Amino acid sequence: MARVLEGRNRATADEAASFVDEFDRLEQERERKLDEIDAEFKAKKRAINSKINADQKSILTDAKKVGVKKGVIRALADPQKRRRKAQELLERANERADDAIDALEDEDQDFAKDIRKALGDDFASLPLGAAAVEREEARPEAAVDPVAAAAEKAWKDAEPKKGRAAKH
Repeated sequence: MARVLEGRNRATADEAASFVDEFDRLEQERERKLDEIDAEFKAKKRAINSKINADQKSILTDAKKVGVKKGVIRALADPQKRRRKAQELLERANERADDAIDALEDEDQDFAKDIRKALGDDFASLPLGAAAVEREEARPEAAVDPVAAAAEKAWKDAEPKKGRAAKH
């Protein structure tokens, strides 16, 4: 641990160096532990990949025996993997978008949700977007503001003035 000498307003260079030494020692310990974890992870990853690759090779061999070519299996399986990854990315993007809206102030949240609903297919028709819209519509506080409703009604009911235009 770093040495601290009490009773002075400022540490000497040697005292300050002890803080740097301790900080660097902890940084080195972190690096060492992360390297160990990384090595363990890589070994486990290699073992999993080896087992799965062997299982897939066995499936491809069996398929070849009954006339199904490796290229056909790959042509169908590889796009499924890409679709899964794309779906995961889309779900994460939707979650981040929902989080961004939830971080807004209440009035801005309501406005943003109305805009998202107006956009239609891009947001509200997606599973997460539809769930968010449905959730908001089910909330009692999501009801129309009575003052805003009265103002909107008055605006719509107002008749334009009929008469002569002013001459200038």
